[in-house]
Amino acid sequence: MKTGNPKVEIFLITLLTCVFIFGTIFNSLAVWVFCFKMKKWTETRVFMMSLLFSDCCLLFTLPFRIYTTQHPWPLGDSWCNALLSVYFMNTYMSIAVITLISMDRYVAIKFPIKARTLRSPKKAALACGIIWLVYISIRLYLALGAKWRNGESCFRKDTVMPLKRALYFTVFGSCLPMVILIFCSTQIILTLKKKEKTSMNEEKDIKKSISIVKTNLAIFLFCFLPFSTGNIVSCDLYSRENKGSSLSFLVKLRVGKIGQSLSSRLFLQTPALWHGV
Repeated sequence: MKTGNPKVEIFLITLLTCVFIFGTIFNSLAVWVFCFKMKKWTETRVFMMSLLFSDCCLLFTLPFRIYTTQHPWPLGDSWCNALLSVYFMNTYMSIAVITLISMDRYVAIKFPIKARTLRSPKKAALACGIIWLVYISIRLYLALGAKWRNGESCFRKDTVMPLKRALYFTVFGSCLPMVILIFCSTQIILTLKKKEKTSMNEEKDIKKSISIVKTNLAIFLFCFLPFSTGNIVSCDLYSRENKGSSLSFLVKLRVGKIGQSLSSRLFLQTPALWHGV
């Protein structure tokens, strides 16, 4: 649906198209690696496949999102509600999986002996399955009682989101996982710094691991902290008026999607982290 501002429309179309093109390319490469190059199922592979599936769900909705920037919605309420559920669930799902990855790394590095019994691909799959079940159940519950659109638009909210509900999503779906990720990342860095180095190569790997954990944490905070802050601010804006700024809302959401992609890919770059130093 047109926003009425040609500059905003051009910005939205350009931004969404770039996200769709580059997201499709990088996710296709990642799917190829994890599905055809890796033979053994590990905790890493399970978590990353879950994250890739979440990314692919988002990419599936983007062509429809791009279409609605210029045209009325032609596919009816049910299809619109389904796409909206996938579109908005993706960010919280990705935050949850990235948090699970950090927790898994924390256990592997902080408690290497206990990790042998606490960690396994099956347990990783179970954790991801529970997260998916919880978020899908929440979205189905909300979709059944929600009125998302006015009949001609989609991906554009026409009613005010209840303030408490938005705050619950922000606190439990974003802020709490962020605190957990900060704690786990800090503990991983401290543990790696205290580890005895037996060779120059191992020392280089540990330094590289610490650098990547720091970078990943910085990117996560840079991208998802504005998302959380924006949600809290949006609660106030939506409580005052029926429509928020389409541009500011989308920038907040797109920055979050970029951060989601960068954060997940950085976890793959360090051998020390993935081999339970």
